[in-house]
Amino acid sequence: MYRNIVRVGATSALVLGALGLAAVPAQADASATGFGNGTVGVTQTITALNICNSAQLTLSAQYSNGVTVSAPTVYADINGNATIYWTPTYVGQITQATIGSSCTPFSLGGASIAQTQTSTTVSTPNNAKVGQATKITITVQSNSPSAYAPTGQVVVKDVNGATLQTMGLTPGPGNGQSYAYYWWTPATSGTFTFQATYNGDTNAVTSVSPQDFINATPTGTPITLTHPSTITVGIPQTLVATVYPTTVQGSAGFTLNGNPISASVPFVNGVATFQWTPTAAGAFTLGANYMTNQGGSGSTTDPITVVSGPASNDVITVTPAGGSTWSPNGTYVLGASSTTNFNVSTLSGAKVTLNDSGPCTSPGLSVVTPASTANCTLSFVSAGGNGYAPVTQNYKVTVGLGQQTATLAAPQSGHVNVGKTLVLESPTQTDTNAGQNITWKVTTSKKICALRFPTNGSVNVKIKKKGNCTVRGSAPAVPNQWAAYSITRTYRGK
Repeated sequence: MYRNIVRVGATSALVLGALGLAAVPAQADASATGFGNGTVGVTQTITALNICNSAQLTLSAQYSNGVTVSAPTVYADINGNATIYWTPTYVGQITQATIGSSCTPFSLGGASIAQTQTSTTVSTPNNAKVGQATKITITVQSNSPSAYAPTGQVVVKDVNGATLQTMGLTPGPGNGQSYAYYWWTPATSGTFTFQATYNGDTNAVTSVSPQDFINATPTGTPITLTHPSTITVGIPQTLVATVYPTTVQGSAGFTLNGNPISASVPFVNGVATFQWTPTAAGAFTLGANYMTNQGGSGSTTDPITVVSGPASNDVITVTPAGGSTWSPNGTYVLGASSTTNFNVSTLSGAKVTLNDSGPCTSPGLSVVTPASTANCTLSFVSAGGNGYAPVTQNYKVTVGLGQQTATLAAPQSGHVNVGKTLVLESPTQTDTNAGQNITWKVTTSKKICALRFPTNGSVNVKIKKKGNCTVRGSAPAVPNQWAAYSITRTYRGK
């Protein structure tokens, strides 16, 4: 259905139209202006001149595909003039348009009607709350002055081009405008991107919206404040302010009842932290405000209750690498001239420092023992926080004799063919890790095997007969430092 709106210059024509005006001859210089190439939805103003006085007028336009669009009948004024407002609602080539009248009709010629250009926008709030539905609205607008309401579909995608929603358009509410919307619920915090593409229709061209962004946060505000659920007088607490998007450059400040309790703390990946120790019990309002390098700002507050009384001591878990967890005040043995690394954790989440007394040393969370027997006390310290009081846990260490080791060529015990010679120690493997020389001897059945000492400095054993042969390598102890070393192999000649 194609509608055309036609208006006339004077209402008196309505009365005269009841008379038999078809017999009135057309003026010789009858003409019309304003008709021509156009755009769907854009009104053309056609002025008809020198028509028969008070004549009936109609506008008829025929498209190349045979479709004919007609305007309602109107009337010229007593001067034979009329103004017709015609809004094309159909794209295509008009091969012939005429103005018919109760006088002689005349032609306006042909015209081309083009699609209207469009613009698409995505409308979202700046911030959304995690787990709460947020309305995403897409608007497709015909470019002014077109009044055509686009039809068809819009597709909403995220920053990676993945389709989030496909929707049909509804006309309105504005002139030449259509819209669609859906409800989106963020599952996590972060910055989310939306972009809509209008696919176009017969009368309107496609268009793509600019990207729009939503910052989803736990509170629905661009800054959130995280703090312990239990706050005790005198116990350090870690306060965390997080700003969205996390790429924002700037700083945050922390307040108590509106009064500053910190200097500005720069954001690192959108996070600013501050350790605060409350000094009094009661009900307070904890706050965080931020300022970006571009001048943006915002704030948030949380009610808190600070209680007095003792807090639970922090608990430190101490586990040597590759070993079992140590118990506070327990006694443990570490080898002389050894380095032991510890894995530690706390209930409060606080970092742990390690101190030592005695000849042991503690770089970081490692303990280096001396080369001789000794006693040390290791102290692991937590500053507490997040509702936990500081704590120091002590452990006693007895430094024992170091265990000598050596990397040898000697094969593992097993069957060996008679007549074969095995290398027990190569020329480059003469000492233990304590620098002690290894001495070899046959301890069982010298008739079965015999040691050989080639000129290259290695130690070999030759299997002479069938049966069992046991050889042992040993190195002496180092007083107060290293235990004696011993290795045994048993080979069965076959």
